[in-house]
Amino acid sequence: MTGASSGIGAACALRLAKAGHRVVGVSRSGVAPEGVAGRVLDIREPEALERGLREIVGDLGGLDALVNSAGVAVGGPLEDTPIDLVRAQLETNLFGATCLIRAAVPYLRDGGGGRLVHVASLAVDVPLPFQALYCAAHAGLNGLCEALRYELGPVGVTVTVVSPGSVRTGLTANRRMAAAGSAYAGAAGKAMAANDRDEEAGIGAERIAAAVEKALGARVPPERVAVAHWHEKASGPLRRVLPERLFRRIIGSHYGI
Repeated sequence: MTGASSGIGAACALRLAKAGHRVVGVSRSGVAPEGVAGRVLDIREPEALERGLREIVGDLGGLDALVNSAGVAVGGPLEDTPIDLVRAQLETNLFGATCLIRAAVPYLRDGGGGRLVHVASLAVDVPLPFQALYCAAHAGLNGLCEALRYELGPVGVTVTVVSPGSVRTGLTANRRMAAAGSAYAGAAGKAMAANDRDEEAGIGAERIAAAVEKALGARVPPERVAVAHWHEKASGPLRRVLPERLFRRIIGSHYGI
């Protein structure tokens, strides 16, 4: 379980451990919920990741499932975003996830098949204003998972993407913001304020954990699960039937831009 130090990752690790699964929670800090074994692991560092995963699998005696919830959030206008924040977003949420899959698949495959579960975002269906990098990383992750099903299905490894909408976690407070220049300051401020209100009124991380547990226990795991308020779930289907410009105006209006 990656990203186990807080938020959705911590909720998943705790729920799975209480359900009787042997869970190792990894994060850059090594912190994990009480009752869950914690390990220091940075998914952005391929060599350390492979070494750490090899040690974990050795301790467990195998690997049946991998749940990835590691991620960061960067907000603000792309034009004003420093390149270090660009790298931080893409390296953690997309590059890190890719490295994680590469390292884990041999253990899942050699064990007779296993399950990959990635916690992504509904922002894949409905991109968020002034969070272009966050949306790009999750869109990339979603596309990665869709293509991997062709590769991994025949060797017995399933891939599930759990896509939350707005969730009440520390991600809101910990989001790294690029200072908006004068061209975007007003719109960015309105959009991010609306986004923060949505997250503060979002569902609890326990809902995501329940969906992950259900996917891991399903005889035929779902390929994708949306976990969100009803109106957020409806946004994706609505986009498919409305003209694109009209849909974008509706979303822009919600964010005050």
